[in-house]
Amino acid sequence: MGDPYSVIADKEKNRLYIDLYPTEIEHVEKIEDEIFAKAKQLASGWGCIVNYTAVDVPLTIDLLDKAETVMSFLKQLGMGQLVRVLTEEQSSLKDELKNRSMEIGGYEGIVARTQQDADTILDRILD
Repeated sequence: MGDPYSVIADKEKNRLYIDLYPTEIEHVEKIEDEIFAKAKQLASGWGCIVNYTAVDVPLTIDLLDKAETVMSFLKQLGMGQLVRVLTEEQSSLKDELKNRSMEIGGYEGIVARTQQDADTILDRILD
């Protein structure tokens, strides 16, 4: 099996795409390194889409804490806006992530139901 995530820097759109799959806490550090490396390839003001739809909820507190610590650095790396892709069943996760991103990272993520909707939101906000 491959990595339990995907991180893609789209330089043309100036966006970072992060797809998360069911994962364990020990994978988060590897994800963190890749996110930082890819984010540095983008111009300041880049958009970020994090797709959580394949992640089982509830997430463990340890995993949420580590994920939000990683995400807290994105603003410092030049992120302009974050959009989270969550299913309707993940509505409890929406509030938890929003609260954590405001407290830890100083930003508020927007929620979309699909990757396409997330891209459309960023097109309107950032382009």
